[in-house]
Amino acid sequence: MESKLKIAHFTDPLCFWCYAMEPEMRKVRVLLDDQLEYRIVMGVLSSDVHEIIGYDEDAGVRYEVYRAMLANYFREATKMVRMPLSLDNVLAHGPEDLVSLPLSLAYCAMKMIDERIAEAYLRRMRECVFAEGRSLSSVDEQVALAGEFPIDVEQFRSNLDAPEVAAVLQQGVDECRKYGIAAFPTLIMQWGDARGAVQGYRSFDELKQAIRQLTDGEVSLSDAEFSEHALETYVDRFGKAAACEIQTMFSLDDAQLANAMMDLVSTGRYKTQSCGSSYFAMPL
Repeated sequence: MESKLKIAHFTDPLCFWCYAMEPEMRKVRVLLDDQLEYRIVMGVLSSDVHEIIGYDEDAGVRYEVYRAMLANYFREATKMVRMPLSLDNVLAHGPEDLVSLPLSLAYCAMKMIDERIAEAYLRRMRECVFAEGRSLSSVDEQVALAGEFPIDVEQFRSNLDAPEVAAVLQQGVDECRKYGIAAFPTLIMQWGDARGAVQGYRSFDELKQAIRQLTDGEVSLSDAEFSEHALETYVDRFGKAAACEIQTMFSLDDAQLANAMMDLVSTGRYKTQSCGSSYFAMPL
């Protein structure tokens, strides 16, 4: 039998539900560790703002109606998920900030440099958009964010316009079409000859059940054991973790989470950063 579970994660930088499912996906990946073969497949939610608001003189009015709908949608969504969200700043953006194509290309431009850094860059793009309310619609903004990583920033800038990068993104779009994927996140999982798909935001228990069913119980995820060392290892691994990610990872209640955060900060090696509706923990 196949020794590794394969997961292809179909996603888009501006997909709110992909951002919302970060705690669950991180937990799955930490628990499976080297039992998992994981890859990101980049798609495109929107390539032109006019696909959303049209081309006529009423486009501006149409966008204001759309923004009001988004506000209601996000307010309802935050009742389900607890990743940091700066709703007012998100909604203050112009229509150009709803176009995900430039961000999808930016991920692929980073992937051409280093695939592991590209994943961290994708996460930072989501933090910027949803938690910090920053715009990343321009090349200069994407390059400035790339400057947070140990790469040749000018190479990244050059990559943004390279036909090879567009080809990398097109491969992802073609794979989305191949499997008929029209919504993100979608996980296609494979275990030996068995294959299954999970679409949309799912809780950890739902992902755990899907994995157990696909593998006939050969892969069964257990809850992570909490300790101060385990918490520090988790935060160090990702460099930055939302409070709800830590809570999900270790199955903590609110009181246990608060105590864990106080103990973490008291070591003098970590800090918390308020962001939108919640906060992150990170090394100093």
